[in-house]
Amino acid sequence: MNIDFKRYYFSKQRNQFTLPEDTYQGWCLLAANSGRFTFSLGGDSQEERMASFGELVFCPPGVLLKRQAVEPISFHFAEFTVNDGTSFPELIRIKDIGRLSSTLRYLQEWQEEDLDIRKNEDAAHLLEDLLFMTNREQHINPKHGAGSLDPLMNQAAANIEVQAFGDNLSLQYIADLLGISSSQLTRRFQAAYGLSPIRYATKIRLTKARSLLAETSDTLEDIAEQCGFQNAFYFSRVFSQHMQISPSAYRRTFRV
Repeated sequence: MNIDFKRYYFSKQRNQFTLPEDTYQGWCLLAANSGRFTFSLGGDSQEERMASFGELVFCPPGVLLKRQAVEPISFHFAEFTVNDGTSFPELIRIKDIGRLSSTLRYLQEWQEEDLDIRKNEDAAHLLEDLLFMTNREQHINPKHGAGSLDPLMNQAAANIEVQAFGDNLSLQYIADLLGISSSQLTRRFQAAYGLSPIRYATKIRLTKARSLLAETSDTLEDIAEQCGFQNAFYFSRVFSQHMQISPSAYRRTFRV
């Protein structure tokens, strides 16, 4: 895929988009970081759809994109062109939320460092990773890519993402926020993502822990704190149980 990225922008939380509609010379990618928005392509309001965290919206070049926040929203926006005729779905849901979150977070950091994404190969690779995940989702999980998962559970996943690295992760709070019971949350989340909310949070924490073990000299106590574990002992036990290797052994093996 021959891609030329034009621009990237991350918006912190706001009540509404500055422009309720617009057209772009290249492909437009829009992704909620928090909150939800409705959108339609080509000006057809009857085809209005909802998007939330975990979903990527694509608008082709020259097509009118209408969007409206239904609650306070933060979002990622990118514009790019392709030179080989590749097309993208209007809406795709990414199952690998951990990878998606990491990629979007790194892109946000590039912007905060005032780097021109068009001149930075690392940032461009991150944007390419979003397209790779889109392509992979289309081929491996086409039904989910069409938006068949539970939209409310995407909001649950977004809230877990926000709380995962703190010490106050509360499924009851998330359930109350979504207007469902904690048992409904667990059941519906399991059906949508194939794992429980707690296991999902653990997966996110361990993804960050692996990076810190391989890329930093932080102590296990520091890593435990940064990743939302109670202490180094509990972190080591959970890490060893899920990864089949101790944190120290993982660091020795994968640190370069």
